[in-house]
Amino acid sequence: MHTKAGMKMEIRQFTYVDMVAQCGSFTKAAQKLFISQPALSNYISKVEEEMGVKLFDRSASRLVVTYAGEQYLKRAKSILGQLADMEREMRDITHHMKGNIKLGFPNERIIYMLPLILAPFKEQYPGITVEVVTGAGNRLVGDLRAGDIDFVFLPSWNTYRDIVQEEIAQEELLLVARKGYLAEELFLDRERNIIDWRKASRLPAIVLKKGHAIRSSTDVLYRNAGVAPDIVFESHSNMLSCRLAAQGMGVAVVPEITLELLRGGIEAEVCHLSEHPVTWSVNVLYRENAYVGEAERTLFRLAREAISAHNKKL
Repeated sequence: MHTKAGMKMEIRQFTYVDMVAQCGSFTKAAQKLFISQPALSNYISKVEEEMGVKLFDRSASRLVVTYAGEQYLKRAKSILGQLADMEREMRDITHHMKGNIKLGFPNERIIYMLPLILAPFKEQYPGITVEVVTGAGNRLVGDLRAGDIDFVFLPSWNTYRDIVQEEIAQEELLLVARKGYLAEELFLDRERNIIDWRKASRLPAIVLKKGHAIRSSTDVLYRNAGVAPDIVFESHSNMLSCRLAAQGMGVAVVPEITLELLRGGIEAEVCHLSEHPVTWSVNVLYRENAYVGEAERTLFRLAREAISAHNKKL
């Protein structure tokens, strides 16, 4: 494949440009690529010269991708994604189980999920490297669309355009408050700790910052109750929300895994939001038309089995 200037495109070229864009610095990108900074800088300059465009604006302290660079990266990531799909398909055909999988998890979910699935997966596929990325749900979905992650484990009630969602598990959302904080008239069934959400939704609320999956879901819960939440604190983690609620700052809606992660670490009142458990779907997300191979299917199965067995203990 040649440009008008006669330059031969290389996979290395796409990888190098992408890494510089991610790092915003030749020095940082060179460290990650295990090459010298001058060699990387010269290589990118040569690419720009032969293509006749500037991929990066070097006038600021942090490198900025130009419009031409953005378009280049869109094409480059599409090509790299197709190559990754091809590698996975060839792996299935040859049964030569080598390569890598890049997974995305919300910040706390990785603490819960990865220890359940990584060891049994590596036992079956020792030649496959697993890389992980963490962050807020909306950022992970953006990284998935951009081709920076292969698969994302994310709970939500949302659907995403151009992204396949396979259910891994159902998980209950629960209300947490300090012991004695909730008045008796707030309960539908005190014996079974079932709260009247329409009433409880009017209490001071501790919620996660926008961009997190649980924030999107709690926003829906408040809308369904016809209430604008009285937000007293926007947290960056479910565990922090839970601990603040246990101290009496307000109430927090958290997924059941948060209580598992904090088991024994707090004393709090934990309530169901309805007579029928309010749950969300924990899904694995991947791009439409992506090739999902034997190793990936095994990873999904291990996740389903591990979470199902673990949930029975909660």
